[in-house]
Amino acid sequence: MFTRCAALAALALWPASAGAQIGLTSASGTVALSASKAASVSVLLPGGNAATLPGALVTGPNDFTPLPVTTSWDVDPAHTAAVALVAFFDQPARALIGPQAAMPSSAVYGRVPTGGPKSFSPFTGTALAAGQALVGTAGGTLVLFTQTISDANALGGRTDDLQMRIDLSGAPDMPAGAYTGTLNLLVLTQ
Repeated sequence: MFTRCAALAALALWPASAGAQIGLTSASGTVALSASKAASVSVLLPGGNAATLPGALVTGPNDFTPLPVTTSWDVDPAHTAAVALVAFFDQPARALIGPQAAMPSSAVYGRVPTGGPKSFSPFTGTALAAGQALVGTAGGTLVLFTQTISDANALGGRTDDLQMRIDLSGAPDMPAGAYTGTLNLLVLTQ
C-alpha cells in the first residue's frame, strides 16, 4: 500500500511541476544588424577599360568610327541629382602628339547624339566640381551627357555612341606622321 500511496503522491506532484514550466522564458539576447550598400558608377568600353580609334588625317574634318560607351550607376536618389559622362584630355595643348608637332584639344571634337552635344563640340570646356575635387582639365573637357536621377532610375545605365572628329582646317601645315593621344572618360555624380 505504501508503494501505491507513494506512486499516487508522485503522480499528483508531477503534473503540478510540469505545468509550472509552461510559459517560462529566458532573458532576451540582442543582435545588432549593420549593413551598408555603396553607391557605384562605371564606364565600360568595348575592350574593357581601354579602346583605340584608328583613323587617317587629311586637311579638314576627319571623322572616326563611332565607339559604343556603356555607363552604369547604382546611386541613392536622395543624394544624387544626376550622373554625367565627362571626357577630357590631361594636356589640352597637346591632346595628340606627333613626331614634330602636337594637336590641341580645340582641334578634337566629340558628340553623343543621344546625350549632351548633339553636334560636334570641341574639347575646350572647364573642369567640373566633384565634391572636393575637380574632374577634367581646364580647356580640355567635354560633358558627353547628363542623366537626371530619380527613384525610378537610381539603378540604371545606358549605352551611347561616342563620335569623334579631328578638324585640321585651322592647321593645314601639320607635319605628316602618326599622332597619338589619350582621351579620359569618367562618370561623375552631381
